[in-house]
Amino acid sequence: MISLSQVEDQLKRVGCNFRFWGRPEIRELCNILLPGETIAQAVNGRYEGGFAMLVVTDHRLLLIDKKPMFLTLEDVRFDMIAEIDYSAQLFDGTVRIMTPNRKLVFTSWSQVRLRKVLNYVQQRVSEIRQHYMQRQFQMQPNFEAGAAMGNLALQGDAEQLIQMPVFQNPYTKTSLTMRKRRIPKFY
Repeated sequence: MISLSQVEDQLKRVGCNFRFWGRPEIRELCNILLPGETIAQAVNGRYEGGFAMLVVTDHRLLLIDKKPMFLTLEDVRFDMIAEIDYSAQLFDGTVRIMTPNRKLVFTSWSQVRLRKVLNYVQQRVSEIRQHYMQRQFQMQPNFEAGAAMGNLALQGDAEQLIQMPVFQNPYTKTSLTMRKRRIPKFY
């Protein structure tokens, strides 16, 4: 468990000094953050359940909504994120974060902070996906080299494949759901 002063120091380092709005959410962050986990960005705003705080750490994205006798906490890992959409209006900005099993819509009056959250999440998602792709590429056997060296080299590659575990991201291998709306024709 992290102390309140450590959480406030991390928030001040990233330029988020929430004095009035979001104090219950900041106190709840003390119970949520893991030791060694650092806050990258935070922004106050609203979602379908009311006022909340969106916090991005180096490990995950957190939505915290603390009200008297109620607590809503959503923990979204970066490898679960399938799509991120951002739109800005005159007074506020909205970010839509889609995972295979849910959709989070968060609106904030601070478009600059929300944009920083979006940029950090996009960076972390691309880093994680690049890591998975590199690992998948390294684990594929080199059949062309085996064919050039003969049957023995190919057997050696096959034996290595049996011994090496295959790591796949289960969240990026989901099927695409498409909805087709039928528009009535009025003739």
